[in-house]
Order: sequence, then C-alpha cells, then structure tokens
Amino acid sequence: MSLSFKNISKVYPGVVALNKVSLDIHEGEVLALMGENGAGKSTLVKCLTGANEPSSGEICIDGNTYKKIAPSQARQLGIGAVYQEFTVVPGLPVVENIFMGNLPGNGFLVDKKKMLRDAEEIFRSFKVDIDPNAMLETLSPAMMQIVEIAKAMSMETKILILDEPTAPLTIREVDILFGIIRMLKARNVSIIYISHRMEEIFEISDRIAVMRDGCLVAQMRTEDTNRKELIKAMIGRELNDNYYEHHSCAKETVVLEASKLRGNGVRDANFKLHKGEILGFAGLVGAGRTELMSLLYGEVRKESGNLKVNGRDYRAIEPYQAIERGIGLIPEDRKNKGLLLDKSVLVNITLASLKKYCRFGVIQKKKEAQAGQRYAAELNVKTPTLKQEVQFLSGGNQQKLIIAKWLAVDADILIFDEPTRGIDVGARAEIYKLMNQLVKTGKSILMVSSDFEELMGMSDRIIVVSEGRITGEVPRAQFDKSVLLDMASGNR
Repeated sequence: MSLSFKNISKVYPGVVALNKVSLDIHEGEVLALMGENGAGKSTLVKCLTGANEPSSGEICIDGNTYKKIAPSQARQLGIGAVYQEFTVVPGLPVVENIFMGNLPGNGFLVDKKKMLRDAEEIFRSFKVDIDPNAMLETLSPAMMQIVEIAKAMSMETKILILDEPTAPLTIREVDILFGIIRMLKARNVSIIYISHRMEEIFEISDRIAVMRDGCLVAQMRTEDTNRKELIKAMIGRELNDNYYEHHSCAKETVVLEASKLRGNGVRDANFKLHKGEILGFAGLVGAGRTELMSLLYGEVRKESGNLKVNGRDYRAIEPYQAIERGIGLIPEDRKNKGLLLDKSVLVNITLASLKKYCRFGVIQKKKEAQAGQRYAAELNVKTPTLKQEVQFLSGGNQQKLIIAKWLAVDADILIFDEPTRGIDVGARAEIYKLMNQLVKTGKSILMVSSDFEELMGMSDRIIVVSEGRITGEVPRAQFDKSVLLDMASGNR
C-alpha cells in the first residue's frame, strides 16, 4: 500500500503542531520516525489513524486522497497502531483481545472456532508460542506486545505504526519482535517505527525521517547516515561526543546499606551506597531491580534483613518514612506513580514538601509559588506557566518535574528507575547533566536502567541483578557490556 502525507498542518490555539509536512512511506519498508518529544511525531501519525483531524493538507493512500480520516475508516483502509500504553484488556482470554471489535460470525453468533484457528495461525506465522485461550494477565509484557500486533494484523493491516515498541522488552524479546517485523516486511506491510533508541533504528529501519518543531527537517536512508548526524538533525546542534560526561564524586562515607535484604522477590541483597556516588543496577526486565527499589522506598515491606541510612537503622515500612530519611523515588512509570497528570506544575513540585509552605495549617501561596518558580528554573522545566497541567508537558520535562519535587524536599538519596525511558536524545543529555550536578552537591543516586551503555556511561559501580539475586558487582575500570550481559543472564 502506498501512503503519502502532502503538506499536512495541524494548528491548535497558539501552537503549530505540524507545519506543512510532506512524507512518503513505501510498501514493505520500515520507516523510522524520529525527533525530540514535542517534535510532532505523534500528531502526524494520529492524523493517519483518525485520532486527529489535519487543519490543512491531504493524505493519499493507494491513489485516493483524503482531507481527514475517521478511526473506523483507518481500520477499513488497513491502518493499525500499537502504542506504548497497551490497549489490551486484562480479565479476558488472549483470543478475545485479538478479535475485540472484529468478531467473526454471521452478526448473531460468534464463530469461536474460527477465532481460535485464526489466532493460532497468526502466532504460528510470528513463530511465538502463545496459548490463545490463556488469560491476558498471565502473559509477560513482551507477549502482550505481540498480542497487540496480532490484534492489528487480524484486521488485515497494511500500514502498521509501532510507538516505542521495545520499552518493556528484554534484549531477547526485542529479537523476537524484530523477527516479526521482518516477517511483516516480507508480506509488504509498511511499518512506521517510532523510537528514541538509536541502536534499534540502525538495526531495523530502511529509511529515517526526522521531525523538529512540527516540521520535517531530514530524510535519509539508514545506511547512509550515522548516530552523530542523526542527533544533529533531531536537536539542531551537535551533541558532545562525551555524551555522559561522567565525573566521579564518590566519597568513602556510606549513606545507605542493605544486608541480607529479602522480600518482593528479592533474595539476600547486600550492597552499600556512598555519598556522591552513582550506583548502577543492571539486569534484564523482570530481574528484580525495580522490586529492590520498592523495598528501599517502603512501597513493599521487607520480609527480613537490615537497612541503614547514614548509619541508623531504617525500617522502610511506608514511603513517608523513606521521605523523612531523605530518600526520593523517580519511578519507572512516571505517569501513574510519579506525577498527578491533571494537576499543575506547581502542585507537582511542592506536593511532597507542602509542610514547608504552611503556617498554622494554611498554605502560604506566595511562598509556595516562589519555591515552584525556583525549582522549575533550576531544572529548566519548559512550561508556559506554573499553572500548566502536567499531562501537556513532554516526557523529558515530566521527568525533570519529578526530580524538582525531590529537590524541594531536599532528598539526599535519589532512586532513578529507568530515568530516560521514552525520552528523546536532547532531554537525555539534560537528565545526565543534572545527575552529575546532583552528585557534585553531595547527593547519592541509585540508577536502574535496561540501557547498558547508559549505565556504563553514568555509574561509578554497577551491581547486576538476576532472578532476584545480586550476581555481581563491577567497578568502573572493569565495565564491559558482554560481561554485564553474562552476569544478567545468570551465567556467573
């Protein structure tokens, strides 16, 4: 199926989200759509799926021209999308999730045997072993992702949009997904692939289109470009080759110590965090790293073992105790666990430190606003006003907002769980710079990441977790990706 965007614009009050974007997608190719958060990528694909109506321009599909496309019309045309947030429904079997809204039958009776046969055939073609009768919630995130793709393909999708599809996946699961993508290419399915992960783009895409500030600024064949050129196109400037700019600030003083810590799937964890240190935690998805951080933050009670903060015993029963001890959490799921999306920037910055701005139980609005202004400015949070609802900020600015919240609390130990997931390359550089600034002032950081390059670039030491156990500790001088992967797989 041929697809062309012709001079597509989308204008909101005071904002030009898309500015005369013209782009062709060829049959049977993987087109990587790249750009910083807020560049216009999502707005463009939503014009294709019917979620947005263009202000002007045309979309041409197989020679037919459309000023706008309704969601039902998009499905009829063979346009499908798999978003970062799953749309599958827990509590239903896999097969019902695949054919939801597209049940085979005569209009009165559902042909359940055909549903089952078709689901089995899709999974067979994908070369994955998923039981169509299994309840959805029993599947891993990777398998749920594949169910999402199966759902799209059950509607005879000819153009498939994949939005950050590998965010919840392990390295092995990414290989499975890429195998499915190559199989779909062989069937002449066109794929629009949105991702911030450079290594994936160079492995799986045929061409790259780069957007910036609502405009299409570059197109190139993947084999004809490199990481440096791509970053420059995305952010409009060259980024320092020393992307991470690590400067060790670690001291001998131990600020957090875990001894034989058990609970939440974690088994006998022992480690120490030093003042001014960035301590990385590596492992495959599901290894137990986030579960360990939940114990430290008091989200889940430990079964046994000891914790000490600054030499004093720490029970870690509730998050408020962690906050009182100077521990802050920047969670993996920032939208659901780190922010109040329908509240203002100011509320999100000051919520955890509200006592500071109260007098006799009444919030001193001027004092609160001054604090909000200070921390928003310190972290360069891009927002038109402190009254702006957080849901309208980019991913990078949302992440900086959570950090601002803990700076307002004056937390000394910060847990960064997947700090750059879903964040563009420019915002990543800002987060890394901020982390370095924090440790220079004496803060200490526990950093969980599935990006081994990121861990090696930012950490003083790396602790490797596999199946709930710490399987290794590697000093910076001995960092080696293959060694870390080997430990993460439980081979050491």
